[in-house]
Amino acid sequence: MAAAQNNESAESDTRQNQRPARPAWTPNPEPRKIGEKIIELKTLSNRQFTNVLAGFLASPEEDLLTAYAVRSPELARKARRLVRSLAADPEQHLEPQQDQESNNQYRERVHRFRVAAEREDTLLAHVLAGVIARRGLLPPEPNPRARARRRLADEYPQRYLELVREEQAADEQRAAEQSALREAARAAGE
Repeated sequence: MAAAQNNESAESDTRQNQRPARPAWTPNPEPRKIGEKIIELKTLSNRQFTNVLAGFLASPEEDLLTAYAVRSPELARKARRLVRSLAADPEQHLEPQQDQESNNQYRERVHRFRVAAEREDTLLAHVLAGVIARRGLLPPEPNPRARARRRLADEYPQRYLELVREEQAADEQRAAEQSALREAARAAGE
């Protein structure tokens, strides 16, 4: 019996030393508050929205209201574009290294920010895929050739149009040749 009591006291000691467990359920913010936050964030300029987004990602506490607003279909596209720039250059958007902060602590803070930005980018990609899926469509596959073609068309529109016209003329010529071959085959068969 004494051994059982010692085991119980040892278990209670280890439970007391552990971090408190997160609540199993966190209440969602009210839809009205989320709508107000979305409207508030929509009115911000890109620079201001980037600052809000950087603060949201750098914060150790979970801000559900901002999370719901940023991940809403209304703001997800803009947020994803800006999150990519945050992940690419976190030092530009974080507070500079403090005097009492060591180099390792600063690097860890930058790393945590970059990881949070990459995670948010993934979440926003899923949100946007869901928006597309609700319309009954599938999200497009990543296509680097199509993106390169679009960039070339944007950068050199005259040359791009010339190439398009050349390809259209070649298609028309091929179609005419195939039509003539079919006509000749029909005439030979009759």
